[in-house]
Amino acid sequence: MKIAELRNHPFLLLVLKDGESDGYFSPEFIAKLKQQLIDMSLRIASDNLSIIYTDQIKKGCEIVLGISNLGLLDLCDNDADKAKEIIKTQGIVYCFRAGWAKYAQLKKVSPLFFEGISISTYGLAINDTADISLMHANLMKESYKSAKLLDVYKSIAANYSANKSVIEDDTVLSEDILEVELQRFLNTAIALLLIDSDKKVFTTSLYQVLKTYLIDTEKDVLLEKLQTCIVKLIEQLSIPTRSYLQEVELLDFSEFKAIIKQQTDIATFIQEILELPIILLVELNDDFEGGYDFHADDEDDLAYLRPDEV
Repeated sequence: MKIAELRNHPFLLLVLKDGESDGYFSPEFIAKLKQQLIDMSLRIASDNLSIIYTDQIKKGCEIVLGISNLGLLDLCDNDADKAKEIIKTQGIVYCFRAGWAKYAQLKKVSPLFFEGISISTYGLAINDTADISLMHANLMKESYKSAKLLDVYKSIAANYSANKSVIEDDTVLSEDILEVELQRFLNTAIALLLIDSDKKVFTTSLYQVLKTYLIDTEKDVLLEKLQTCIVKLIEQLSIPTRSYLQEVELLDFSEFKAIIKQQTDIATFIQEILELPIILLVELNDDFEGGYDFHADDEDDLAYLRPDEV
């Protein structure tokens, strides 16, 4: 990208300008190429933007320029002479398709992450010297992280999910929700270890044991055992899962530690950070507070709403 930075234009435009100036590209070839760029820009605007607005058509042009630029850079390895040869022999549409293939890599790696990336991210203005190859590489890194989040979520949820099966459609939940749910699974694993249980999901009796233990045990003793349980849980995890969870700081258990340290309203706060069965949550919160919940006690809930018979 150095040549683009020095001359204040995207690499593709510089190659076209140089090729036209030195006669490598004929006027007829340039005219045909410009028409192809226009056609592709209108197609992009029509399919992905709102073509009725002038600024959206302009954005379509920038997207086509950016994606074509990305494809050309990948094909020629930043070699201007090779770039001119590729454009002349293969055509600008070929460059666009190469760039689009790289953009589509994001969806192959992580459909969840791909949904959050606007195609406009790949747009380049005529005086934009941003390194689109580097930008794409960074997006790919984030995409792999997103895919890893989903894999780890499914792995942990397979053991500690109390209310739902492991999701199959990776577009159902956002990354933020996945992280929150994943932390609940991990908190549950630690909580069960705290009371020396080999179970993976809480029952009413197990939860009462946990609550009693948290209330009746000295704070320092709790924190010491919590740390021991964290070490034990980490040892049970596979190395890739462990590394990922440490990287995103989900093995710090800061929220769990904070509840223990404050020792106020433990019964209220602890259920907020655990993965508890819906029926157990209903029991802990006076049955009907959760409303009609499509579970076994629905008939009782509905009866609660009916007026007494005279």
